Amino acid sequence: MKPIARSQLDSVQIGKPRVYSQTNPRSNKIEEWITSFNKTSVEHWVSVTTHGIDGDEQADKKNHGGIDKAVLVYSAKHFDYWKNQLGVTTVAPGAFGENLTVSGIDESTVCVGDQFLINDVLLEVSQPRQPCWKLARHWQLPELPKQVMQTGYCGWYCRVIKNGRFKPKTPIARVTNPYPEWPIRRAHQVFHQSSANPGELNELLSLAVLSAAWKTSAEPGEISKTKPDGDWQNDDVNKEI
Repeated sequence: MKPIARSQLDSVQIGKPRVYSQTNPRSNKIEEWITSFNKTSVEHWVSVTTHGIDGDEQADKKNHGGIDKAVLVYSAKHFDYWKNQLGVTTVAPGAFGENLTVSGIDESTVCVGDQFLINDVLLEVSQPRQPCWKLARHWQLPELPKQVMQTGYCGWYCRVIKNGRFKPKTPIARVTNPYPEWPIRRAHQVFHQSSANPGELNELLSLAVLSAAWKTSAEPGEISKTKPDGDWQNDDVNKEI
């Protein structure tokens, strides 16, 4: 197992679906959309089950949530980079719609299949996060999902192996590292550049711990043709995705 630096759960965010009205820069029209992206940070203990964090819900249960994507994690290491890129004074926990903001680990050190213990909650990494158009709408930046894809600062999803509870400022311990050759950053690159790496893609898809969504999303060689989960180019802007 590769050693990791001291890591910590910095912040916990939960949210429920809400309706927002925003101007679509493509049409210059005000349109409604539904999302749980805008989450609230909590300081208290929260219960965590295979369905996710108590109090957190998804607007689009087809593409978000579920057993394999119960918890979304993002590294605070990237906040300074995005602060400069976005031209804002602050990028705070929850800025990328994540449930857990962490420090000491990121896409280069976290691997597919890793299990992390946070208090008595055991999480298992299931896949890199694929940014969707809601990220663009939140920041009013249509190109942001593509920027996330290009940098690899995507975050990752976890399934819950053992129910329990945790709260912010709790240490994170990696307890298993079955696929050290598959850090999230590499998995992200291989998945989205599959035509250039068909052998590597087949290896990635063969991992038993990889999420079902990624295993079935496309045939090898076709994945690279897909967009982020519908950025602001989605014509059906009112659909709950």
